[in-house]
Amino acid sequence: MTRAYSIVLALFVILFGVLFAATSHAWAQDTAQAQEADASVAPEGAVAGLSVLVTPVARRSVDHRVTATGTVSAWREMPIGAETSGLAVVAVDVDEGDRVRKGQRLAKLNDALLKAQIAQQEAAIAEAEAALANARSDLDRANRVSKGVLTEQATEERATLVKTRAAKLDAANAQLDHLQAQLAQTEIVSPTDAIVAERTITLGQVVQGGAELFRLIRDGRLEVAARIAEADLAKVQPGQTVTVIGPSGGRYKAEVRLVAERVDEDTRLGTAYVALPPGTPLKMGMFARVEIETGAEVAIAVPQKALVWREGKAGAFVVAEDGRVAFTPVTIAKQSGDAVEIAEGLKLGQRIVVNGAGLLNDGDRVRAKLAAAEEPEVAAP
Repeated sequence: MTRAYSIVLALFVILFGVLFAATSHAWAQDTAQAQEADASVAPEGAVAGLSVLVTPVARRSVDHRVTATGTVSAWREMPIGAETSGLAVVAVDVDEGDRVRKGQRLAKLNDALLKAQIAQQEAAIAEAEAALANARSDLDRANRVSKGVLTEQATEERATLVKTRAAKLDAANAQLDHLQAQLAQTEIVSPTDAIVAERTITLGQVVQGGAELFRLIRDGRLEVAARIAEADLAKVQPGQTVTVIGPSGGRYKAEVRLVAERVDEDTRLGTAYVALPPGTPLKMGMFARVEIETGAEVAIAVPQKALVWREGKAGAFVVAEDGRVAFTPVTIAKQSGDAVEIAEGLKLGQRIVVNGAGLLNDGDRVRAKLAAAEEPEVAAP
């Protein structure tokens, strides 16, 4: 049994060896044929390289943008304070974040004492009116009496008394107007449509004249005070379209409202005020980035994916006539979307690698295929 098993195993090994030898011979023949085919396509004495997509260097329309950072702030902030002193807060009608209308009550101060003073003053006015009426009646009687009954001095005294009573009545009415004005001041109202940004008033607080109770955002309008380098400031004009990028990455369309005339002498930065659209989720004090569209210019530009970095320098692989690539450093002027404007380093008409550049090294041979036109593969000479 053991001998028969050994014979079977030996036959199996011999059969496997024969099959392996036949397969290896066929594979060697296929490999040789493939190498001969590649040699017939590649230039004499060269080995075919990596297939890459190329595009010619050309002038393109590049959208220019000025980028800056800034802080979200109110278009107009309105501090709202008390005009009277010594009164306690009896009602607070709004809170931070509430939207209010013009004339809407924000808070109410205790008016009980003022109402009592008004009632007292109204009584004093009634008394003054009665005294004036009596003085006028007395003067009328004196004027009707025949001469010689009353002296001229007595008549003049009655006329003076009428004027005095009238003046006292006017003073009483003025005092009533003063008290009514103070009563109106016990209601703190919004001077215009706004959003409540801050509330420092609390129930029961005794307010002092001039103390800030609320801070409102006029009309609820927000803007970004963007700090712009002085070299770019002349390109920014009111009305230009702006993309505002919030802290969370959200993008919002906005517009330049105003460009400040003054540039900070220390930082050399100017300020452009970018009006945010209504309903924006951005809040006062938030950090924001802005991209201001300043127009388009025609310049030498390449796709962003054509650029690679070697030893800290940006560049592109230029395909020569012999199919070899050369790393060419470039100077980047600006970037707009996928297009990168090149200040120097490339010439019009040069073919640069746009797909597969990251896999190349200086001097590698490639098989070039035009990217834009999707033309058939262009064999290297």
